[in-house]
Amino acid sequence: PESVVSPGGVGFDINCGVRLLRTNLLFSDVEPVKERLAQALFDHIPVGVGSQGIIPTKQSDLEEVLQLGVDWSLREGYAWPEDKEHCEEFGRMLNADSSKVSARAKKRGLP
Repeated sequence: PESVVSPGGVGFDINCGVRLLRTNLLFSDVEPVKERLAQALFDHIPVGVGSQGIIPTKQSDLEEVLQLGVDWSLREGYAWPEDKEHCEEFGRMLNADSSKVSARAKKRGLP
């Protein structure tokens, strides 16, 4: 093939929540502002181990996220209904058991 996307290169192997963004923008739309766009993405998307986002969360929020998945984001206004169509399992694994998530893992998910 002429080009390949490696899912491992975008977080597939560790399920870090990286998503693909599709827009109707053309290269000619983005090219003149690509540096500013890249900086804006870097400024607003947490990166690295233990990085913190701008959404304040508590232990009770995390428990709800583990139970509700993307429905929590919808309820809190962080997602649109159509976002579910573009997530694995529509944003919620119905048979998942959040009690199996260790306290250590949960602690890492909090600020």
